[in-house]
Amino acid sequence: MRLVMAEVFNSWQGEGGSVEGSAFGRRQIFVRFAGCDLHCIWCDSKGYIDASKVSLWRYEVEPFTGRFEYRPNPAPLNEVIDAVLRLDTGDVHSISYTGGEPTLQVKALRAMMEKMRELGFDNFLETHGGLPALIKEVAHLVDYASVDIKDETAGATEDWRGLVLREVESVKLLKEAGAKVYAKLVVTSETKTENVRWYAELLRGLAPLVIQPREPIEISQGRLMELYREAALILGRRNVGLSFQVHKYLNVL
Repeated sequence: MRLVMAEVFNSWQGEGGSVEGSAFGRRQIFVRFAGCDLHCIWCDSKGYIDASKVSLWRYEVEPFTGRFEYRPNPAPLNEVIDAVLRLDTGDVHSISYTGGEPTLQVKALRAMMEKMRELGFDNFLETHGGLPALIKEVAHLVDYASVDIKDETAGATEDWRGLVLREVESVKLLKEAGAKVYAKLVVTSETKTENVRWYAELLRGLAPLVIQPREPIEISQGRLMELYREAALILGRRNVGLSFQVHKYLNVL
């Protein structure tokens, strides 16, 4: 089995804040898949959106060194697994599958999750959640999950509302399968209050929400607090948190 990869490395989980299901501040091995079917304006992995153009993938040769070696795509699954195991420092909280969008290569994702669980690792899925039929194929293997709620300002797709509803469906599937899951919402100064209320209504009783300002941060603290309050009034004061891309401030991957 082969898959189109972007990179494998050892780092801290820098997103998620303090809500249940988050692995913020935990050490993880990141497995980044190439390829995504959305086109978010602020994507920080744009070089990996078109998997057909990712001819090489890289893996960290020693944990937390930032030194990489490169291999051709598509990568044999056992080669990717070997790269992960070489980066196990004994204090790894979980394996983070990110992208791109990992579920686009669901057969390889499932096989890798099965192997990692067999080896004693927890699986952490970072997904845009827009493909619930594929989420369903791996939900039983997911221990933790971060599911995006794509705000209108992301420009991810023309059918923005339909995408949000599919993302919430993915949250439901993951929760029903036993995963600890939270939703992540990237906001900007143009994010509408009524949209945040809608997301919160959809998630009420289902999953906590973290609100993450787009970086570089241009939304005011006052506006951020306003959106936070609107979400918390619906979801409950313990079910909303702030998330920042802390790994960028630490200058690590």
